[in-house]
Amino acid sequence: MNAEPIFVTVNGMKLVTPDGRTLLEDASFSLAPGELVLLVGPSGSGKSTLINVLSGLLGDDGSAWQVAGQLRENDRLYDLSTEICDIGGLVIQGNALFDDLTAAQNLGIAIDHGGAPDTNLSARLANLLQDIRPDHNVASLSGGQRQRVAIARTLLAQRPLLLLDEPNSSLDRYAARQLGALVKNLCRDMGKPALIVAHHFDDLLPLADRVLVLDPVKARLLELPPDRQKVEAALLAIGKASDSRQVALDSPPTPDDREASPWLDHMQQRGVGRWFVNYMREYFWILCGSPLTVLYVLCGALIVGFVTMWFGFNYDLLGDYMRSFVHDEALMGIGFIEATIVVPLICCILMVARNNAIITADIGNRVYSSQFRAMRNLHIPGQTYLVTAILLNVVIGALLLIILSIGVASWSSYLTWKFLFPDQPFELWQEHFFRIFVQRPEILLRNIGWVLLKTLLSTVLATLFAIQAGLGQKRSVIEINYAIARSIVFGVSITLLIQASIAILQF
Repeated sequence: MNAEPIFVTVNGMKLVTPDGRTLLEDASFSLAPGELVLLVGPSGSGKSTLINVLSGLLGDDGSAWQVAGQLRENDRLYDLSTEICDIGGLVIQGNALFDDLTAAQNLGIAIDHGGAPDTNLSARLANLLQDIRPDHNVASLSGGQRQRVAIARTLLAQRPLLLLDEPNSSLDRYAARQLGALVKNLCRDMGKPALIVAHHFDDLLPLADRVLVLDPVKARLLELPPDRQKVEAALLAIGKASDSRQVALDSPPTPDDREASPWLDHMQQRGVGRWFVNYMREYFWILCGSPLTVLYVLCGALIVGFVTMWFGFNYDLLGDYMRSFVHDEALMGIGFIEATIVVPLICCILMVARNNAIITADIGNRVYSSQFRAMRNLHIPGQTYLVTAILLNVVIGALLLIILSIGVASWSSYLTWKFLFPDQPFELWQEHFFRIFVQRPEILLRNIGWVLLKTLLSTVLATLFAIQAGLGQKRSVIEINYAIARSIVFGVSITLLIQASIAILQF
């Protein structure tokens, strides 16, 4: 539990949208320890904006909001016009759970970045999650279970104030009432207040201590008791004014329950470094390590080896006599061009086209589902983890797959050559296919440098574009799809341009 109860007082708050519309003017309110307060109002009145101010997330998309007023949290005073105030841990609408992590990992990443919880909080959250398997993916959980995991994750950030944005929007009446009861009990026991944005407030009203009604017509906050008739009357009056202007739950677990709960083992802080390692491992598999990815790229190398050898010899316009006459030099030229130009080009194009689509889709989904906003609220450097892990893995993957591709293309070339010249020994192919590199090591070293430059520059720049395309604002799945298409087209175009430009310098 907290060492002292949490008092929050806001005075003279002013909120102005980037387009100049005033949502609040000189608004004041307070939140007492363990108090559950509902924030209601018409759609678009600024309810989510207000809790974004308290969670430090307002303007995180680059928009220029105007905020004024003072906030006091116990003895600490914030000037909202100049300071970002992130005293509120926010349960984002839709939960914004990290769907690539298990339920336990969603809590673990919050603990490692926010500090280990005390035993009382650990035991209470373990009790809250007792019907959920820690190793289950969040996609397999019910709506109510996901909501409880999101609340537990937010509480583990150990902020003075708990904020919930439309937590009952996807729950039935009974589940919504149960959710309100558990939030009220948790906040009461921890001595911290909760502010809940609720569009449908009937299920939560019996549990509320007070109601704040946001009136966008008069740009003020109206404080009311949790009385349904009074709240509905206030909302109806706001609606008419707008038209006229054309505008619990479970008790604390026993000691035996605490020892039996599988969740208590997951309430320990273990260091933030493991999360970067986790994302490195995850993206290595996705971007370059899965068997399907390796097979996809090596099939391209197999085809390159066949095509270069088949067309290099079988369609020689000089005929069979001259083909035999120039055999040794042609074999050396095919090996040189294949290893330094064709294989790196095809391999990079295949990797960029695939990986750019995956990267943009993955990051775009995280933006669309507010996962990055949740990470910022939890003080998790999510973008740093993901961008660094992605860039390192595309570089590692490109180098590994280029090496494998050159080997596979060479093997394919040998099989094709053997089909064209069945009477010739392997040693003849081996001697001439790699002759220029064996006889002149300086050419080998110089061309390794060119291949590395082409590969790294094209894959890194294409990946940066994919990341940028994914991080842009996403308001629908269609926008994610458009971003994926742009990412593939621009990524492949960048790769072709860089590979061609460096090839010209190379020769």
